[in-house]
Parts: sequence; structure tokens; C-alpha cells
Amino acid sequence: MKEELQIRRMEEKDLPAVRDLELKCFSDPWTETMLRDMLESSLDSCFVLLFGEEEQTAGYANVRVLGDEAELMRICVAPEFRGRGWSGPLLEEGMREMTRRGAGSATLEVRAGNVPAIRLYERHGFQKEGLRKKYYRDPVEDAAIYWNRDLAAEDRFY
Repeated sequence: MKEELQIRRMEEKDLPAVRDLELKCFSDPWTETMLRDMLESSLDSCFVLLFGEEEQTAGYANVRVLGDEAELMRICVAPEFRGRGWSGPLLEEGMREMTRRGAGSATLEVRAGNVPAIRLYERHGFQKEGLRKKYYRDPVEDAAIYWNRDLAAEDRFY
């Protein structure tokens, strides 16, 4: 049986489910106010990953575009749905949005020890260019800074 996935733009009605994802997935979860500000920002584009006929919110992504540069601000898949390859389509939708809005390059920060995420980003053309020491807390960990300097070259994903 094929798993039914859908990715669509986030709407205000998604905020409670996205807040729940924040609490499950991040040691520094964004508040509902921060999420609402993100949703209302002209710089940000937000997407939800829905699963099954019930359209359960399984993940979300937020990208920010500033001129010809973009940043992957947030991406997550609920712990119970990890390991299924669902983050790839979600990242690809974010990258499509970045290029649609005119970005030629994109950056992101990731916990230096988050090997599954790092593999995902590297498969999508991101390369490590820097490190921020002790950037994250709970637990304290370095942030690896990744860049994709040629988003157009990644159009094979979308």
C-alpha cells in the first residue's frame, strides 16, 4: 500500500499542529506567536506535509527569501514518521519555492551531530562552509553552516 502524502502551503488552521511539531522536534521550539509571525511574513513561505486520508500533519518547512539568497529556517518530520524519506519531498518543495522567488543560493544551520539531516542536505547540493561553536543548547552542540550556491543546478529534484 502506497503512503498518501500531500504538501501544501501552511494556513492559519495549521498553527496548532505545527506548534505540536515544534515541541516534539526542537529543543528551542518556536511559540505560536512566532509561528503566526512567520506565516504572515512576506519574506517567509511555509509548507505542511500531510499524511493519509485524515491529512495528519506529519511535518513542516519554512523558507525565507531575501533577494537572491534564501535560508531554510525550519524543517521537521514528526519522530513517529522519520526514516520514511518524507523530509526529501518537503525540502524539495522549499527549494522550488526559493527558486520561484528568485533565490540563486540558500543556506541553513544544522546540529553538527545530526547525521540524517546532513545527509539529506548534502544529497540536495548543500556543502558545509562553516561552524558556529556551541550554537545550540539542550544539549549544547555546534551548528554546521551549509550553503547551496547554485539552486538552479538542483532542478533535477523538482
